[in-house]
Amino acid sequence: MPYHDELRRSPTVAWSCTCPVGEDGTFCKHCVAVALEEAGPDPTSRRPDRSGDQEPDVREFVAGLDSEALVDLVMEQVDSDWRLRERLTAQALAYGGGSLDSRTWKRRIDAVFGDSRRFVPYAEAGGWAQDIFDVLAALDDLVSAGHAASVVALAEHAHRRSDKAVQYIDDSDGWLTDISGRIGKLHLAACREARPDPVELAGRLAELELTSELDTFHRAAATYADVLGPDGIAAYRRIVEPKWRAAKKNKDPYAHGAFAVTQAMIGVAMAGGDPDDLIAIRSGDLRTPNDYLEIARTLVAAGRLAEALDWSRRGLDAFADRHWQTSPLREFLATQLRAAGDNPAAEALWWEAFEGHPSLDGYRKLLAETADVEARRRQAVDLLRQRLEAGDTQARTGNPLLERPPATTLVEILLYEGRAADAWSAATSHGCDERTWMTLARARETTHPLDAIPIYERAVAAQIDTKKNGGYRAAVDLLARIRTLATKGDQPQLFSRLLATVIAEHGRKRNLMALIDKKRWS
Repeated sequence: MPYHDELRRSPTVAWSCTCPVGEDGTFCKHCVAVALEEAGPDPTSRRPDRSGDQEPDVREFVAGLDSEALVDLVMEQVDSDWRLRERLTAQALAYGGGSLDSRTWKRRIDAVFGDSRRFVPYAEAGGWAQDIFDVLAALDDLVSAGHAASVVALAEHAHRRSDKAVQYIDDSDGWLTDISGRIGKLHLAACREARPDPVELAGRLAELELTSELDTFHRAAATYADVLGPDGIAAYRRIVEPKWRAAKKNKDPYAHGAFAVTQAMIGVAMAGGDPDDLIAIRSGDLRTPNDYLEIARTLVAAGRLAEALDWSRRGLDAFADRHWQTSPLREFLATQLRAAGDNPAAEALWWEAFEGHPSLDGYRKLLAETADVEARRRQAVDLLRQRLEAGDTQARTGNPLLERPPATTLVEILLYEGRAADAWSAATSHGCDERTWMTLARARETTHPLDAIPIYERAVAAQIDTKKNGGYRAAVDLLARIRTLATKGDQPQLFSRLLATVIAEHGRKRNLMALIDKKRWS
């Protein structure tokens, strides 16, 4: 089984390896090999250094081997590479008309997923997932070797094991999402190759979709439409539709069972390609802009452009107060308008978005979609200046996490355009948030070093107030920057006074003082 090795030299030598010896903290043979590879030839060795020699043509060498030597070479590798061994075994079985030993592969799948009674902690999750990836890659090889039908069942077994693993792994890094995605791709590829009975497949897929925690088979009817065909899609509907109608009576539409069966029914509608079917299922349950977008896309695919445009506009209107979620829907509508030759209407969509909720991202998108860039630049900046002069200083949402106030947006846009002096003037007149002040200070310090110092002073105080070592290091770095700027501006006393104030107010913070002492500023 392959292992992942890593050597680091910052500041001391450290290593890691996913083999059992390495995971115990011992410098294993794999790390030794990596170290020797990185070190290059031993200068004390009497062997000649051939590092400058031309690399031999390995392919030409192998092509020149006789069949017996080639077989010996492959069999030697087979002894140490289980994936190659299983791949060649599968190909030999396929060539001879034999069948795959599915029980052996199920045991291998069970082994890599582990015992559900043993919790997989965060530190081990990566290695655990890598072992599973190796087995899934080997199963993928079996599809190519002619064993797709067996892999369909094995992939379903792997999915059930991954679904149970939700209960016994720290999945903070999202390994199960990756595993789920790979199993889904493997299963679909195997089904497309094996072409199982569509009605039987529909029954298994519906059961997997409706009972799983993971999204491996989310909206499976749509994903597998080409494999299921009309008979399979009809069978899928016969299974799901009665459950969906019963779920509609549930007072909590977000309950897992109700949500899962609704998504399954949406998959059935999308597989059938009938927009009216999808609209009927979605009716009364349009919770996000993406719901409108799915309907609009289905209408376009059916050649019903006017209705698609209408649904897109309805979605934008319905979620006007959640503008941060509507960008994909707006993008879709603009694309359709341009395709229909209505460029002014498409451009107006982006001006409408900027006017309603100004932002730097919205400004960039506006310029990218406009014909007269210079006119739009002036119009956007003038809009923000007019609002500030009228006393409009609050973000439209009232939530700074979702939208910046107009003053901050104006400063960001001016900085983006390279108008640092105008940005400084706007910030001193109307203010901006601290993060933008810091960006502005970096732009300002090259020509007006003393102007940047008060901004960095505020940042020093804020970093010290975190009372964390990372904040102390950031504060000392900023002090060093202030010292450079004060010297450059011929006013070194600005730094001296600030340093004295910091020492007087925070002298009891030993870690901070230790960092300052290392600088030898006093």
